[in-house]
Parts: sequence; structure tokens; C-alpha cells
Amino acid sequence: MDFRLDPNAKAEELWQPEGASYYNGELILQPQQRWTQQQKLELLDWHPMFTGKCPQCGASFDRDYTSRVHWDCECGWMDDSI
Repeated sequence: MDFRLDPNAKAEELWQPEGASYYNGELILQPQQRWTQQQKLELLDWHPMFTGKCPQCGASFDRDYTSRVHWDCECGWMDDSI
């Protein structure tokens, strides 16, 4: 009995604009995407974060991906953008 819907309650609007979401009652705009879907898929094929190897020389990186911020290889290849 205590959990019945109140038929006299005002309906709450759940609408939100495209590209935004509500968090704790505050409207938050989603950031613009930096890369296209195609670029994101290509990144999976070559970046050492996903392959474990340097895209230039093929050298293996240590498997400490969770703590790595900079991707620098002995051959001179580097990528700090991820």
C-alpha cells in the first residue's frame, strides 16, 4: 500500500536536449568529440596503448598501460596526445 503511485502527483518531465544530460539535476553539455568514429577505430589498430608495439619500429612496450601517460620509443617515435 505504501508504494502505490500517487494519481494526483505532477508528472515529472524527463526530456533532455540532444548533446546534453542531467546529472544531479544539473544540465551538462557533452563535449565535442575530438575524433570521428573512423579515426577512433584506426587508433585501435596502430597505437601502442592497444597493440603493445611501436608503430614505427615494432619494439614492444612494457605492459604498464594503466600508469603510462607518454608513449616514447627508443627509435624516436613519440605520442603524448592520448
